[in-house]
Amino acid sequence: MNTASAVAAAPVATASVPGRSRRIAVIAREEYRRALETRWLFAFTALFAALVLGVSFFGLVQSGEVGFQGFSRVTLSLLNLVLFTVPLTGLVLGVGSVSGSAETLPLLLAQPVGRGEVLAGKYLGLTAALGAAQAIGFGAGGLIVALQAGPDQIRGFAALTAVSLLLGSLSLAAALALASILADRVKALAAAVFLWLLLVIAYDLAVLGATALLRGVPLQSVLFPALLLNPVDLARVLVTLAVGSGALFGPTSAVLVKLLGGGGGALLGLGVLLLETAVPLAVAARVFGRRDW
Repeated sequence: MNTASAVAAAPVATASVPGRSRRIAVIAREEYRRALETRWLFAFTALFAALVLGVSFFGLVQSGEVGFQGFSRVTLSLLNLVLFTVPLTGLVLGVGSVSGSAETLPLLLAQPVGRGEVLAGKYLGLTAALGAAQAIGFGAGGLIVALQAGPDQIRGFAALTAVSLLLGSLSLAAALALASILADRVKALAAAVFLWLLLVIAYDLAVLGATALLRGVPLQSVLFPALLLNPVDLARVLVTLAVGSGALFGPTSAVLVKLLGGGGGALLGLGVLLLETAVPLAVAARVFGRRDW
């Protein structure tokens, strides 16, 4: 049964809140099932669990030590991996959900269901699938590390898991916006990859160039807004703040701590990440509702 058939088989549609919620839940459940059927989310789960265990067990192999290390080393070693893989996974998954269903989406929209409900169901289903993959991968690996090496510094690992979940939902929101704006699947995927390269790789180089060009301008006047505009960099800063390793703060983290302190900086960072999730979702809802599918 595809999504359109599931919606058609649902109880009689109503404009009430329970009716809309029921239709959104049906679409989200089908989207979740379709995401799991692709199998690669299972590989994503296994990859994260294996990396948590591998980094913990073999993290000190170069110094001749083999055995489970605590969460502090695991968290910092996994941080860059999360910042590279989670946004790319979310962007590809989100674009594929809309652009990859060009044949079935018009049929779904022909059912007695609102376009906003379709978009909300897709977003919630994809967020649940990607979140479950991350939670299981991190949870299984983290449980074994905790049993073998103890729970010290588990706060940083929990922060990494939470930030990873938030980054996944943010990248899915951006992907739905791109797929709603760009009708062609290839163009939407190209835009998603370009956005990933910009946020993960090119952005730091651009900020370094800006600081060099703006000599004489207080450094925090450049780094602070630059930090807030890039969710990937902001996610990295939130994890380093949770780990509490001042040596790893870097210039952007140091500016945030100097201006707002650790707690205030973390709250601001979380608020900005939520806002950066809501904005592309609003754009996607506006474009998705008006586009001729």
